[in-house]
Amino acid sequence: MSTLELGNNRQAEPTAYSVIQHNLENVGLTGPEIGELWATYMAESMTCSMLPFFVAKVKDPDIHRVLQQHTLDKSAQHLNSIREIFTAANFPLPHGFTDEDFDVNAKPLVSDTFILLYASFMAKSGMLNFSLAFSSAARPDVRAFFENCLNDSQESARTAHEVLLAKGLFPRAPYVPTPDRTEYVHDVQSFYKGFLGDKRPINALEIEHIFANVVSMYLRNTMTSALEQVTKSKLVKDYLERLRRINDKQIDILEHILEDADLATPTDHDHHVTESLESPFSDKLVLFHLTVVTAYAITGYGLALANCTRSDIILTFSRFIFELGDCAKDGVNLMIKQGWLERVPEAANRKELSSQ
Repeated sequence: MSTLELGNNRQAEPTAYSVIQHNLENVGLTGPEIGELWATYMAESMTCSMLPFFVAKVKDPDIHRVLQQHTLDKSAQHLNSIREIFTAANFPLPHGFTDEDFDVNAKPLVSDTFILLYASFMAKSGMLNFSLAFSSAARPDVRAFFENCLNDSQESARTAHEVLLAKGLFPRAPYVPTPDRTEYVHDVQSFYKGFLGDKRPINALEIEHIFANVVSMYLRNTMTSALEQVTKSKLVKDYLERLRRINDKQIDILEHILEDADLATPTDHDHHVTESLESPFSDKLVLFHLTVVTAYAITGYGLALANCTRSDIILTFSRFIFELGDCAKDGVNLMIKQGWLERVPEAANRKELSSQ
């Protein structure tokens, strides 16, 4: 048998990916990797400038553990990891936020219960963002970083969930009857019907997304009210009032859908806000935070659109996205006018470069 025939008959042994060595100096960061790392740095910088105040005020040891060990400490680790990746790539670090943007000595702003609920909400939102970032990353070290971030946010959400359940604070969604058989849809019109005449009963997925969005709205609204109460800038205060009024209106609309189906609605949290008039955060940090959570809200509405089929519910969430998106744009414009908005890294402007 010839050497060529021997070579053709010989089976190549698979090489484990883990043993392949990568010289990361020769593997640049892609646009999506830079974007996700940059956005994560800004978000974690925000967290590391807001949570120290709440950690300092929390008296419940279980809630303190969730905030300190499973949230603040992890955010600080994430910031350090991004600094290392950016520094190795000679990429300039975002400014983010500093100790000048918060005051741990300010008076308490909200109750322990509320901040635990809010931490759970933020952890769930982080899970969505980190899953997208992980799936977009190509470089092994960046993928490993976002995988770790995703695991940390899952652990934070899990521990917050357990404490909420143990204390009887977890917001439980309505129950639906257990069907006695599997059914198929045969009538197209009745399946989507939600405006005139008899509406199709709201289904389990629609209940999930409506209820979850109302829970998130109440949490955002309570935080907005608390920050509006202590913010000194009239421009920022007026914007927060507008944002809160939009949330109030959207809550009423979604709760009406649940009540129309004789389903329980979530409770508000306004009673968890103290009477403090002393702001623990800079106006820049306040506005950035509410811009971030507004983006989370729009993401939640988009997920609802993808999972709801009744025509009135689809139209409702579509309108919500437009309303909140328009308000979010004004918030960004306000940040620009105040000189507070850091520019997201962009692609090269070839037309401008060629004209020089």
